Amino acid sequence: MEPGASRIVCIGGAAVDRKYRGVATIRPGTSNPVVSERSFGGVARNVAENIARLGTPVSLVSLVGEDDNGRALLEDLSRIGVDIRPVVLSDTHATAEYVAVLQPDGELAIGLADMAILDGISPALLHRMQPDFGPAWIFADCNLPSETLHELIDLARRQALMLALDAVSTPKVGRLPQDLSGISVFFLNLDEARAYLDRPEIPPEAAAQALLALGAEQVILTLGSKGLIAADPSGIVTIDAIKAEIVDATGAGDALIAATLVALSRDASLADAARLGTVAAALTVESHVSVRPDLSLALLEATLSLRQRPPFEREHP
Repeated sequence: MEPGASRIVCIGGAAVDRKYRGVATIRPGTSNPVVSERSFGGVARNVAENIARLGTPVSLVSLVGEDDNGRALLEDLSRIGVDIRPVVLSDTHATAEYVAVLQPDGELAIGLADMAILDGISPALLHRMQPDFGPAWIFADCNLPSETLHELIDLARRQALMLALDAVSTPKVGRLPQDLSGISVFFLNLDEARAYLDRPEIPPEAAAQALLALGAEQVILTLGSKGLIAADPSGIVTIDAIKAEIVDATGAGDALIAATLVALSRDASLADAARLGTVAAALTVESHVSVRPDLSLALLEATLSLRQRPPFEREHP
């Protein structure tokens, strides 16, 4: 794996998120008074924003509609410092949108997703972007169509690209091939690993070993409040979660991925990079928004020095 990549390319979902929280209990079949808010989401988009806030050059490859949502999303990314030149505008589909209707206590009453546009992130689009990959880390989420994920992994094998993938969900992890060679870092949680392996009761460490045996070079297996497992051929390290006062868990996994990749691009070990990722996740769940606007490497390192050991400290025999 080539060390010291100075840029990260994120490929995958970019969406507008709308939340409507009921003033009183949401009742079907009638008009309900709500308080509304709009934000921007999508795994690849969130990861890209986090990376930009951590001071690393980042590009986003995605599709948005030629509509108000798409223009607002791109303006926001450009303001943050994400390179949006690879984003393709579609005149046939609306920008991806997720709508959450919430009860007053925050429980989801109904969720609506219009993600059809993301099926247009095709192998042909990948090949158009291929000259821009260069020595960069590539990150992709499993919102991509299966054939696009297969093509991306094949490209990584043939060209020795540094490819990181996020499973996203138990149904979507099934879009990946059974041969994981070509994947430099595979991010997923235990449920997703069990679904992919079709082994519902497999313990976490055995799941990580099985994923390595299928060809993934490195695995970050998240375990919720129990932390995560960082695994590579040299061994398995268990990293505890950072204690946090949870305000909103949305976006924690995206922050973990971003901080881990930024640290890896700066030549940190997998364990040290994942440790920094757990800090980013903890800081994110303590925020009301999916990506903390004050996120920075200095904040992560200061927080880690208070709660754990320094992020790039090496273990010595």
